[in-house]
Amino acid sequence: MTGSQTADRYAAKRPWRHFAAIVVIAVLVLGSFWAVEWDFSTFTDPDKGDRALERAHDLVVSFSHPDLTGDWMQRCWELTKETLSAAMLATFMAMILAYLLAMGASRAVCVGEESARGWWRSFPLRSPRAALCSMCRLTLDVLRAVPDFAWAVILVAVLGLGPVTGAVALGLNVTGILGKVYSEFWDSVDEKEYEQIRSLGAGRLKTFLYGIRPLASRSVQSFTLMRAECAIRNAAVIGAVGGGGLGAEIMYQIGMGKWGKVTTLMLFTLALTLSADLASNFVRRQLRNDPNHPRAVKARSTFASLSRAYVGVGFALCVVMWSVWFMGWGNSSGVDGKTKNYLEPLANLASAEQVKKLKFFDDLLDPDFDLESVGHGDPAKAERIAERGQDVELFRDYGPGSFWRASAWVAWEKELDHWFVWRVVKSASVPLSMAIIGTLLGVMAAMALTYPHSVAFQFESQQFTGETPHPLIRALRIVQMVCAKGVGLVSRGVPEVMWAFLFIAFFGPGLLAGAIAIALHTLGVMVRVFSETVDNIPYRHFEQSFHGSRMTCFAYTAGPMSWKDWMTYSFFQFESNVRMGIVLGIVGVGGLGFFFTFNFEWFRFEKAGTYLLVMILLTVVIDRISRGLKLSRVSS
Repeated sequence: MTGSQTADRYAAKRPWRHFAAIVVIAVLVLGSFWAVEWDFSTFTDPDKGDRALERAHDLVVSFSHPDLTGDWMQRCWELTKETLSAAMLATFMAMILAYLLAMGASRAVCVGEESARGWWRSFPLRSPRAALCSMCRLTLDVLRAVPDFAWAVILVAVLGLGPVTGAVALGLNVTGILGKVYSEFWDSVDEKEYEQIRSLGAGRLKTFLYGIRPLASRSVQSFTLMRAECAIRNAAVIGAVGGGGLGAEIMYQIGMGKWGKVTTLMLFTLALTLSADLASNFVRRQLRNDPNHPRAVKARSTFASLSRAYVGVGFALCVVMWSVWFMGWGNSSGVDGKTKNYLEPLANLASAEQVKKLKFFDDLLDPDFDLESVGHGDPAKAERIAERGQDVELFRDYGPGSFWRASAWVAWEKELDHWFVWRVVKSASVPLSMAIIGTLLGVMAAMALTYPHSVAFQFESQQFTGETPHPLIRALRIVQMVCAKGVGLVSRGVPEVMWAFLFIAFFGPGLLAGAIAIALHTLGVMVRVFSETVDNIPYRHFEQSFHGSRMTCFAYTAGPMSWKDWMTYSFFQFESNVRMGIVLGIVGVGGLGFFFTFNFEWFRFEKAGTYLLVMILLTVVIDRISRGLKLSRVSS
């Protein structure tokens, strides 16, 4: 081998992508601090810090006396069932719609093998099937791009206040999320694994049913379970914008200043979300991929496996039927404890009166691009805007050759601020900045907490180390693991919106409260999936690389083996956190979500439509980048 060949070989092995990723992350973080205004005065100003501590003390004191009277406890229990029924109904609706749309959005299922290569392979109009695939992906993008809170704001005008509004809003958003992930799971299946079915003459549908679908079924089931758990958390707070359940009552009692009742409602919310978390963890363990894993479910007979499948499906159908019954006939939310039929607005959607309520969609789907400010559109209006000096003349004071001057950039931005669309685009920097900082902090904290959180390294390390730890040391490790799991459970058990409310009480409204709320919830979600990725690794890999230190084995074996999935899940969470940044804007943090809600509630539907369009474009851009770079592919 020549010297140049050796140099090329070592150059190819250099992890330049890792360094490029670090540079990109650093640029994004710096851009997040430059693009929006962060208020750290609570830490730098002693007076503000003292007032913040005083507010936090008052909040803790007010939350220390929950209302535990019988009538109020009964009311909270009724609201909890209302929240749970909305979440289950939303998940069931989303699963059906997502499955159908994902079949169209999956290249492997809808398009299949094709000779197209290069840029032509990504061109949506190269064939009818490719066009259908692109349309399904775009539909999923739109459903996913509009957060459930924004869907609720829109649907309240049609369905009114109540849990069915929350259920439909959640269902539409979850459809977009599940549909995207289902399609990517199916696209991730190696074609070689089902080529035998295709070689027997099976068409696209049979290839999917007997080849692609079974190979990705465990991943699909596991992710659906996770989204059902998230739907319960979101249903618990979506009432803040009209979705009924616990969230609506919490907002009402906060407005009344009844902090004892608020405390009880938050305890019920926490109990509901934590119960969903524990239940999903139990079911997820039954779906463990490695049958040789020490904690995997051992082999069962065919009858036992089929029985469990039918029991599982039957239980899910019973839960859905209960949700429908409770919404229509099983609740006591009406006057004097009578039943209130929440399903009636859905049944009346086709009536003339309900159709009239949909008229605002015409304006919402006709966004205001303010073309007159940039010299287009209605000439008379453009002239009036120019006379007031509110038109955009970008190079009024500085030409393009002055790009090296800071004052030129300030002047250009001042000119662009006259254009409504530019202000809308700028408002998107708020959820993006919160998502970038919150995701980064949450993922870093989750990585640090994964080692004490891991069952493999704290509870079952003797399986691969060969050690016999002293009972005291073993007890210490168990306590460490329980504490780490407790931190993760509470972090993800409390929805981001509730974390934001708590931090707003301390820091005041602003990006800092929202970013910390996102970081805490990200920590809880990521530490679970990170540790599960580590715990799913066969212990023989740890045994082969163990050299006397569990920490070293974790750092040099478990970490590198899990890194790809960690980054995949982190990108998933980042996309989710962008939507959550919009939601936090709706509840008061500011930015894109706040301005959308403000304009919608003041009947400025064209302007609200522009904000809605930017939400969708934001998600489409993130999705296309992730698909192009294959950042969102989880091995199935």
